[in-house]
Amino acid sequence: MARSFTLSLKTLLRTGALLLSGLFSQTAHAQHDVILRADGQEIKAKILTVSPENIRYVRSDTVSTDTLQIATAQVFLLRYANGVRELVHPPAVSNSTEIPRAEAIRLGAADARKYFRAPGAFWGTYGATLANPMAGVVTGVAVGSTRPPAHNLIVSDPNLLQNPDYVRSYRNQAQNKKLGKAAAGFGVGMATWAVAVVYLLSITTHW
Repeated sequence: MARSFTLSLKTLLRTGALLLSGLFSQTAHAQHDVILRADGQEIKAKILTVSPENIRYVRSDTVSTDTLQIATAQVFLLRYANGVRELVHPPAVSNSTEIPRAEAIRLGAADARKYFRAPGAFWGTYGATLANPMAGVVTGVAVGSTRPPAHNLIVSDPNLLQNPDYVRSYRNQAQNKKLGKAAAGFGVGMATWAVAVVYLLSITTHW
């Protein structure tokens, strides 16, 4: 029975180690810039220079260190590793504020899924959960219940921000993403707690 308990502890510790390793690996891989082209393609890179004519960069998803460049006119958005976003060349859409209501709602939800990021919802809830699981619950609920303000939205066409149906749909979808990130942060935080408790118990049983 003692052997079975020891094996169970080892399994739990191994699972927890893999979970934390994956989490930190994901964090490490997130430390790169992103060039979002006007056609929707994302390029993971280290941005070197930005000029009115072109953007010079080195790809971060390959082993190559060659310096590449892309015409600035082909780029919609630059997202830097520190979280800063720079709108470069927004595509023009004529009469975007006069589109049918159903289409505005569809576009709002689609753009939120594509462009909205909420890393603070994950890490804020995760950190609060590590400090105190109940604080994690309160933080997650608070974060998930707030919709992002309209002036913070990253969109495919700035003119769409004049369409109330589009903005409402975007903010609702963005709130859902924030809630999902907060739930993930709470889950990983509780998993970290479980690994720590199991580890402490395993040490205690060997004293």
